[in-house]
Amino acid sequence: MEIQKQKISLTVSLFKFKMIYSKVKMFKGKGIKTNEVDIDKDWYVYYSYRNPYTDKMERFIVKAGINTITSVTKRNIAIKYLQQGVTCWLQDGYNPFTENTKLEDINKTTYTIAEALQLAFTEKCKVWAETTKHSHRSLFNVFIGWINENNLTKKNIEDLTKRHISLFLNNLTTKNEITSITRNNYRRLVVSLIQQLVNDDILKQNFTNSIPKHKEVPKKNKPFTKLQLIDIKKYLLANDPYLFKYIQFVMYAFLRPIEVTRIKVENIDLIRGIIEVKTKTEDSSTVLIIDKLRSVIETLDIDYKKNNYHIFTNEFKPALWNTSREKSKTDFFIRRFKKLKNKLNLNNDYGIYSFRHTFALDLYNSFLKQGLTQLESKHKLMTITRHKSMSGLENYLRDIGAELPKDYSSDFTIDF
Repeated sequence: MEIQKQKISLTVSLFKFKMIYSKVKMFKGKGIKTNEVDIDKDWYVYYSYRNPYTDKMERFIVKAGINTITSVTKRNIAIKYLQQGVTCWLQDGYNPFTENTKLEDINKTTYTIAEALQLAFTEKCKVWAETTKHSHRSLFNVFIGWINENNLTKKNIEDLTKRHISLFLNNLTTKNEITSITRNNYRRLVVSLIQQLVNDDILKQNFTNSIPKHKEVPKKNKPFTKLQLIDIKKYLLANDPYLFKYIQFVMYAFLRPIEVTRIKVENIDLIRGIIEVKTKTEDSSTVLIIDKLRSVIETLDIDYKKNNYHIFTNEFKPALWNTSREKSKTDFFIRRFKKLKNKLNLNNDYGIYSFRHTFALDLYNSFLKQGLTQLESKHKLMTITRHKSMSGLENYLRDIGAELPKDYSSDFTIDF
């Protein structure tokens, strides 16, 4: 049987592929006359994305705070990173038209006061230390509470004024009778939040910078007398020898109490005779292990302990001591020291920090008795206390009573 061949009409429809989004490009502001990049002009990255409702490509601009950078070199680096970041967002499925996207709508232009402040606080928490984050959270909650009480929550962030912040700070001072230091801490928090909003191009200027600080009269610990030290040592050796060793680190290494709690086994190098520790001003500072301190370290049983073990812990031995709030570590030792203060009737003028002051004062006077001039004594002490400037050390010595004048009775010319 012969098979007949038939021609079949085959129609192929060709569909043109539509791009969802365009390539992310950079725009660098240029001067009109010079046609050269100008950091006084706005820089940004931009791209187009297809609107799912109109099927048309719409343009989006992203600045992300790069215009706050005043160096051309650094802004060039920042805009390249921004271009790469936005490109990654798009490649990962970011859709500026999707309301329920997990990514923040980077094209949002209006924020309520509550939204903007929360956004700023979240961003600041990314760079604040854990201790700062904890203390600022309580201040932030008080500030937000005042915003709510005064019906400012849903107003546009641009409606927030310097007058509002001044009223908030004045209300704190009147209502709660807070100290100047606490009031300035609130001011510092609000200034940093508003500055974050300026950096993120949500506000144009920081109107809080001109709000004056109140003069602070900080409460500082006094040095101990020699008689007080005798009683303290006797009590500690009999009742809390572990706290005694902790305090010896404060005295002999001239460390702050919180810095002692940061020391781990890996930070101590007995061969080189040094300790590496994170201080108030440096991520890593080198402390000399003097003979008196070496004797203390040898009693702590750190040999063959894991490198990440803290040498002072709530277990009274080297161990892991991870906490959500670093200050809770120093609080552990402060509570133990409080028992000593109660026993010896020491008032709030004294704390663990007093030991650092006491031994700095003792060394300074010892250097003078050895025949060194005041300047020579200060230079020698400066390497021990690790002050960054001579003026800083001199202020410290005045605070602890080291810079007292000699008897000037014979200099009077009036007999009264």
